[in-house]
Amino acid sequence: MMYGLIPMPKHYKEKNEKTKVFHTINFSTNEALAFDPVKLGKMRFWNFEEITFTVNEQSDQAIDVVLRVQSEVPEEVDRTDLYKKQGYTLEVNQDQIELDFIEKDGFINGLSTLKQLIEETGEQSFVLKSASIIDWPSIEKRSVSNTFAWYAGYGRLGFDMQLWGLKEWKEYLNICADFKINQFNMCMYGYWPFEFEKYPETELKNYPVDVWNQESDNWITVNYVHPNISNEFLTELFEYGHELGFDFFAYIGLNSYNGGYSSLNKEKRMKLEEGSKFVNDFDSLCLSDPSNIEYISDSIQRVVALGYDGIDFEESEESFWFCSCDDCQENFVKDRTPAEAKHYANYYLLNILYKKIKEVNEDCVVGLRAWREPPLEKTEEYLQYVKSQIPEDVVLFWAPGLYVSKNEFPKWVEAFGKERIYARDSEANSVSSTMGRLYRTFESNVLRPEEETNHQFINNDIKQHIGSVELGVKGINGYMFEWYGYFIHLYAHGYYGWGSKMEEEEFYEYAVNAVFGPEISQDILYILENMLTIHESQMKIFPTEFPFLRNKVETRDIPTIEAAIADWDTIQSKIEKVKEYVRHDHRLAMYLKHFEKIEIGHLRNKVIYQLSLASIQYDNAQTEDEKIKYLQLMDKYNEENFDIVKREYFDVNPVAETGTKACMIPYHELKRVIHNELDPANKDEEQIYLGVEALGWLWL
Repeated sequence: MMYGLIPMPKHYKEKNEKTKVFHTINFSTNEALAFDPVKLGKMRFWNFEEITFTVNEQSDQAIDVVLRVQSEVPEEVDRTDLYKKQGYTLEVNQDQIELDFIEKDGFINGLSTLKQLIEETGEQSFVLKSASIIDWPSIEKRSVSNTFAWYAGYGRLGFDMQLWGLKEWKEYLNICADFKINQFNMCMYGYWPFEFEKYPETELKNYPVDVWNQESDNWITVNYVHPNISNEFLTELFEYGHELGFDFFAYIGLNSYNGGYSSLNKEKRMKLEEGSKFVNDFDSLCLSDPSNIEYISDSIQRVVALGYDGIDFEESEESFWFCSCDDCQENFVKDRTPAEAKHYANYYLLNILYKKIKEVNEDCVVGLRAWREPPLEKTEEYLQYVKSQIPEDVVLFWAPGLYVSKNEFPKWVEAFGKERIYARDSEANSVSSTMGRLYRTFESNVLRPEEETNHQFINNDIKQHIGSVELGVKGINGYMFEWYGYFIHLYAHGYYGWGSKMEEEEFYEYAVNAVFGPEISQDILYILENMLTIHESQMKIFPTEFPFLRNKVETRDIPTIEAAIADWDTIQSKIEKVKEYVRHDHRLAMYLKHFEKIEIGHLRNKVIYQLSLASIQYDNAQTEDEKIKYLQLMDKYNEENFDIVKREYFDVNPVAETGTKACMIPYHELKRVIHNELDPANKDEEQIYLGVEALGWLWL
């Protein structure tokens, strides 16, 4: 049951009464419906299996839901176009419910709201809170971007939802549908998470990975196969989601991380200038090589053939260098900066791929994330120019929100049109997912957030969603690159993407209470807002650039760290309390994994606080003996932290097949530099980068 509505309907009036007790919902209708209401009822009430559904079969145990297809839009509605597509009217009375709608999606949204009005009165008996509701979305496309394979084989193998099968994906989709999300953007970066007969070597299949064997305290090598390859399920997931009004977009690179091809065929990559210090030459192919164009084209056509409704191309963030081969210098680079050359080459590629996509599916929507490098504020002339370089129906999955003035987003809307804006820079959860499974949602979770160059926190996602609603654009997109522990991100995307209004701080309390109830919500919010996360890269000795948290721990941070240490037991007791609460509530038990994950991060925090204090002491040590003492202490805490990591997570070791060693777990690089200081005669000079996703953002 829910203790509040997410999102909040546009017009909502409580009646301060309840319906009669029921365990069956009977759809009463004389309409010739174009869908099966019983099937959709069961799907939408996926976690209320005790409730049965009938059509025109009244009984004492049933509550009647009268279904009517409306011919006119209610006068209260300010977006008649969106009401027609997705709106509904609910009248919940003591003995009967009326659900009016125009299209199937309106019926589905009405059911989602109806489910949130349920209260349980006993075993297999329910009532509904009575209300009058008129509701419609302010934004048509409310998407979340998820990771299906994220830099797989380039910087990692997979974590969180990247390791799911059909069961987990369906549950997650159902939860998203509860909050009226209606589109999934499935990120597929790296080795392909599907079978590709023409280029089988590019599949995420039989990839060796070392995993910790707790049974015998040793590492064992296993060959990893992506779940969708070992047991293909995308087809069934698409069918299920389409029934609920979902669209599915493939979120893939525009000449970056397209399968394992550029990792395996190093001679096919873009060419760095001789003596260049750049290291990320492994993700993009030389576009002057016809065989590369053929491979990318074949790959994209294979992706479209999987059944995706759209493609969301992401242009590489890299804007500091471009291919130095003679042909690329002549074709793309001549008289252009590296960033200009990248765009020019990508316009050429995009126009080729656009035609290839339409050959497979004329209705497949093509989207683009581009022009994201400095300066982020573009001139009107520049926007008109880039608009002219791409097909006129290509939609934008990125428009500015952070690091720019308030006038910048309206400028893009004016240039491209509202119908082409599907998303903005609302990527707080994508940055959360770079933390190596440590927690980051609020500014209160990090040290000195006002000094950081990266401002991706949940409050800025909310502000951008509100701005998108105000301008009435086509879509919003919220990142959900990591799910466990980050449910409040989903609530925000659903709430503000629909157009609901509430002050940010009030929303957090409201949303957590709406889902978990008053008995436990304050404890949950305390946990989420008060966990202090210090990333291991924030030790001054750590040399690798990590643009998402640049502050290094210093003497002035000691009071903050000591306060976090003092609060650690309080947070831990609340985590244990919440775990017990959700474990014993069969409606909330699906959240247990979230709090188990949060607890693992909290246990690591306890060690990292001590690591941080030792690091500060090392930085201020006056003698060699003191330096050695604190280096050894840092080494001890680094190992204790990794002991937790290797026991709890699957993918924790560096990936080096590209030629550039990378790992999102900082342990390995921290160990390298500590040992280099302790044993300078035997230095290891091979740097381990903190996830390849960080390399394109060093301008922050």
